[in-house]
Amino acid sequence: MIYVVVQFACIIYLAINTQLANFSFLSYFLILLSAVVGGVAIINMKPGNLNIVPTLKDKHQLVTIGIYTYIRHPMYSSVLLFCLALMLSNAHLIAQLVMLVLLVDLILKSSLEEKLLLNRFDQYQNYKKNTGRFLPKPLNK
Repeated sequence: MIYVVVQFACIIYLAINTQLANFSFLSYFLILLSAVVGGVAIINMKPGNLNIVPTLKDKHQLVTIGIYTYIRHPMYSSVLLFCLALMLSNAHLIAQLVMLVLLVDLILKSSLEEKLLLNRFDQYQNYKKNTGRFLPKPLNK
């Protein structure tokens, strides 16, 4: 549960300290990309899988289609893109440190989830090898 508290504290801090007057084209683009990634992830997600705490529900299903073909944690990717846009509008040292804390928190949170997924789904190890955590893996040439 601490991961969720840290995650939301970082998001709230960045949102409160956002300076809309400083939004650049890049910030708006990142917010749009965040919405697309998050929206596609929700569309591709199995009903009943959505959970903000790093646990698996009883009827949790492994999703490997759509955006999940390339990224194991697209919802976290969406959060990171959104918060990066917010941080760029007010890129002082504290905002940068909060962004770093958020990144570390989501890495730790996703690592815990992945341990649970490895224990529940035999095919998860192979899936993990072929996908990126938050970004797609580069294509092998």
